[in-house]
Amino acid sequence: MFTRPQLSASSTWPRRSRRPRVYARRAFTLLELLVAAVITAVLAGFIVVIVSNVSGFWTRTAGKLSTEAQARLVLDQLTQDLSSAHYRDDGNVWLAADVLGATSTSGLWQPAAANAKPAGGVSLAMTAPKLADARFNTAGVWLRFFTTKRGNNLAADATSFSAPVAVGYQIIRRFSAPSALNTRTAYVLHRAEARPATAGGRLGVLESGYNITAAAYTTSTAGTNNGATTGDPRSIQVPGSRSNFSSVIADNVIDFGVRAYVRDPSQASGLRLIFPAGNETGTPSNSANARLRAQLPATTVTDSTNYNFVMPEVVDVMVRILTDEGARLIGTFEQANSPLLLPAGVNAQQYWWQLATAHSQVFTRRMVINAKPL
Repeated sequence: MFTRPQLSASSTWPRRSRRPRVYARRAFTLLELLVAAVITAVLAGFIVVIVSNVSGFWTRTAGKLSTEAQARLVLDQLTQDLSSAHYRDDGNVWLAADVLGATSTSGLWQPAAANAKPAGGVSLAMTAPKLADARFNTAGVWLRFFTTKRGNNLAADATSFSAPVAVGYQIIRRFSAPSALNTRTAYVLHRAEARPATAGGRLGVLESGYNITAAAYTTSTAGTNNGATTGDPRSIQVPGSRSNFSSVIADNVIDFGVRAYVRDPSQASGLRLIFPAGNETGTPSNSANARLRAQLPATTVTDSTNYNFVMPEVVDVMVRILTDEGARLIGTFEQANSPLLLPAGVNAQQYWWQLATAHSQVFTRRMVINAKPL
């Protein structure tokens, strides 16, 4: 028979301690902290680069789409206007183009506080082999002519009449409000239009006659044109007051130019330049005062006295448009006490164009004028 051994009083079984066990905790070493910090910094750097690249790509893409949309609007409108241009063999001027070195033509140009767009010099490069590389002086080309406006002829809407009109395209530097003079640059391209007189008796094409250089189309003041009917300026020289932007066709346009030609089989290209030209043989001109006064048939035998009085048959149009980022940079550079620093060896005029060319797009299109003398 099994019997349990008896324990003496001095014998004890192992007993569990009532004191909780304490486990030793190992802290991070300095080396581990440094490694973790480096890894975190590298990951953060990758994220910053990725975000920056995506943001830059988005900005460039948005700017490109914006400029392309505006250029398409300008060139499509010009194509429509020039394809419907009027011309009669009566000695009047039916189309005119002037290279504008002065900014006083419209009376609406608001000067920059500093570092303005250069006059002449680097802004004048009309003899460039490629039209996209040409520059047409401070205010570009002022182009105007007679065409036919397409409308739905609503009796209650004077702006809808389908009728002959005088139109003018011109760059003007202006702002949406006087308070914005030192905060935002706004180079805008206007398409001014003067129609036949409405019920209010305003001057228009029919009442003023067909001569695009007549006073009715080239003289006006900001206070008298663009009366009660929005978009109906009396003159195509002053498209609207500073508070009225109804005739603006595109924003951020810093250059607008044209090259005009007549057909000439003796030329290798089949075309002979008449504007901006230096002589009757079609030698390109870089004159700051180049102009065209089309009042003779394109078939006129030209000489040194009349080559720039011939009605063109083909016109090449160029428009340079800033991206939103380019408009911001140019606006900042033209402010008083501009924070932008000039690179070494570059003056303010050169830097203005460096900013402009780096942050703009140039668009060109060839257009045919079908007008024939009546």
